[in-house]
Amino acid sequence: MGLFAGKGVLVTGGARGIGRAIAQAFAREGALVALCDLRPEGKEVAEAIGGAFFQVDLEDERERVRFVEEAAYALGRVDVLVNNAAIAAPGSALTVRLPEWRRVLEVNLTAPMHLSALAAREMRKVGGGAIVNVASVQGLFAEQENAAYNASKGGLVNLTRSLALDLAPLRIRVNAVAPGAIATEAVLEAIALSPDPERTRRDWEDLHALRRLGKPEEVAEAVLFLASEKASFITGAILPVDGGMTASFMMAGRPV
Repeated sequence: MGLFAGKGVLVTGGARGIGRAIAQAFAREGALVALCDLRPEGKEVAEAIGGAFFQVDLEDERERVRFVEEAAYALGRVDVLVNNAAIAAPGSALTVRLPEWRRVLEVNLTAPMHLSALAAREMRKVGGGAIVNVASVQGLFAEQENAAYNASKGGLVNLTRSLALDLAPLRIRVNAVAPGAIATEAVLEAIALSPDPERTRRDWEDLHALRRLGKPEEVAEAVLFLASEKASFITGAILPVDGGMTASFMMAGRPV
């Protein structure tokens, strides 16, 4: 039967990486999955898991409304929302362009807030539900030259707590995962394009006590747990899925 048999699950940014792994994991547990992404290849992911795909630009308020309304109609119900989609724009607070700053905040922070409000209305109809936000260790600690992403993920961490308080009367739990460096397509591409890929990968691995990159599937398992009844008394929590990165204030995996 599965942990989520017959449950309606919405996943944003489901075409690649962590989002794809999350959509696949819910489907394996019997969920009815609707995923959205700006990338059209999300359709292939949805077809492979027997789900529904919606090509959506999360910067657009009307597109967000359309996604939740049409996904709720297609699935028949909404029990879980996973706010996974995110973008980044390089630059410090001194150098990032304001249009890029606004775009990152819109996709990474405003969209999760808006989607959560929209999904909560659907969850009320079935007596409650769960929201899981995919934050980042960069929402807990900052990184140089990444001001917009840091700010958006830090905001998402505290939005998670705020939503947990506001939605508890509706029997809706809200939690977040904070991944470390995960071996997604984007991360592996960045490593491959660096001047010294071997050294770059080693340096990234050394950030973690477990001395390796995480797997998208490992983040997905944490999301499934937080969305499931196994976590029925957990809300407002931020769960690092970071191989011990945040356990240290320096290179967590480098030997002394």
